[in-house]
Amino acid sequence: MKVLEIVLPVLVMILLGMACKKFRLLNQNGIDNMKVLVTQIMLPVAIFHALATAEYNKETGILVGIMFVMLVISFSIGFALKPFMDERYRKYLPFMVSVYEGGLMAYPLYTSLCGTENLSQIAVLDIAGLLFGFSVYMGMLGQVENGDKIDARKLFASALRTPAFIASVLGIIAGLTGVVQKLLAGPFAGTYTSVENILTTSVTAIILIVVGFSIELDKKLFAPCIKTIVLRVLLQAVMIAGVLLAVHYIVGDNLILNLAIISYMSSPATFSMQTFLKSEDGSAYVSTTNSLYCLVSILVYVVMAFVVY
Repeated sequence: MKVLEIVLPVLVMILLGMACKKFRLLNQNGIDNMKVLVTQIMLPVAIFHALATAEYNKETGILVGIMFVMLVISFSIGFALKPFMDERYRKYLPFMVSVYEGGLMAYPLYTSLCGTENLSQIAVLDIAGLLFGFSVYMGMLGQVENGDKIDARKLFASALRTPAFIASVLGIIAGLTGVVQKLLAGPFAGTYTSVENILTTSVTAIILIVVGFSIELDKKLFAPCIKTIVLRVLLQAVMIAGVLLAVHYIVGDNLILNLAIISYMSSPATFSMQTFLKSEDGSAYVSTTNSLYCLVSILVYVVMAFVVY
């Protein structure tokens, strides 16, 4: 029942997105406008709040460092795996085997297993994902999607202009200085929370509708999607083992943290990737692959629940 409570809302919103396309309740122009709303306003606010209210200490820095190195390695390996993918979708493979969907998949599955009181364990892992995801990852995705040659200088300049990356940097500064935590402890806590809530409450629903709208139940997509899932599973299995080993030797053994690592790294590629894509063909491939990958996340959750309990 727990799995159903977590997964059903996600599936409902994805199905709603598919229905909006089938019955022409939304068109591509409307979806593109929704993407702009998410990437330019709602998602940056959510990222800022998450990082501004995170806990920072020595262990946090070590875990963020380990995860960031792992993200760079897995992303780089993705480029080496490109020859194994169909030429039509080859350019997307490095992005599909790296970075994780924390908020919509890993967080709820993990908290149902370990409790909300341990949410900080998985949130710390996501700090590296947010930093890498909205700088190098999304910057390079934009260049690839536009057909540009990857340029480090343009990538850096693009990151500095990306609202999500700016929000990540400002969020970490706010978290380290404790500005937002002090605000939440003061008389304006209710005001801040109300504004933050109204700006971010719908971000999950909108992203999932975009994902659903882009899904194509086409036989031609089945083979590349399954191939991508297999490559991601194999790569992430190695990455999980590497991160667990590094954490064991540097931080120490901690079952709750180990479960957080496995939950986080077993989730699909970030759903927000969808809002940065312009190609309908690429959107269909990415959305269909990520939706199918949710089954892998659920299977890993069931195995962990069986082992733990």
